[in-house]
Amino acid sequence: MLNLVGLGLRGIKSLTLEQFEVLKLSDLVYFETYTSISPQGTIRELEGLLGREVIPADREFVESQEEIIRLSAYQKVSVIVTGDPLSATTHNQLRADALDAGIEVAIFENASIISVIPGKIGLFPYRMGPPVSVPFPQDNFLPKSVAEKIAANLSLNQHTILLLDLKDGRTMFPHEALETILQMEERYGFDFLNDQSKVFSLSRVSQEGERLIYDSVSNIILARFAEFPAAVVIPAALNHNEAAFAEKFTKKCSYFR
Repeated sequence: MLNLVGLGLRGIKSLTLEQFEVLKLSDLVYFETYTSISPQGTIRELEGLLGREVIPADREFVESQEEIIRLSAYQKVSVIVTGDPLSATTHNQLRADALDAGIEVAIFENASIISVIPGKIGLFPYRMGPPVSVPFPQDNFLPKSVAEKIAANLSLNQHTILLLDLKDGRTMFPHEALETILQMEERYGFDFLNDQSKVFSLSRVSQEGERLIYDSVSNIILARFAEFPAAVVIPAALNHNEAAFAEKFTKKCSYFR
């Protein structure tokens, strides 16, 4: 038996009663540590709450899948995922491979950053285009496809959530993401973003210290806020309600100084 358990965005505070019961009854509990970041100390808090060991599962362990599937064939195994358990392709692949091996799989949903962000900042969920992942630049690595996907969303008047890369235990910061996008524009000749464009900078969403900013690219880059996990939204033209909600639900950089 394999359980894929979404922890949501608030660490153990997002754990449902059903999830708690499933984890208590599991023979093995793993905590997937590489596709997202939970509040600091979450594994330790889970161990205290459940009264049992919670085993960190890194990228190699989860993506290789053989060990999880082998153990799930004769034990109740639970894999905890920050956010929703099926937001990442990796987890759906694990699910598919387990089913192919004849193993029963149960899904325990929870909130993900993708589902929470639009409402938090006042945007209409049906106007969100496909999210776009922004990698850390490495050895002059600036994939043109990132800019192409953002431009494609904007051409359809759709907003874009930028999912920021993970490295050294943190996500890319919003100012780093915006600097990277501006570099891509300059290199590949796009012009959907400039210093005066207004975008959303989001950090620690639904956690203590949440910071929801709607301000110019230049102000966000200048502020260089360094909280994580973080995300950025590049909006299309806001409609009347979205514009009013965004002003009400977010702050400018100067508010936090």
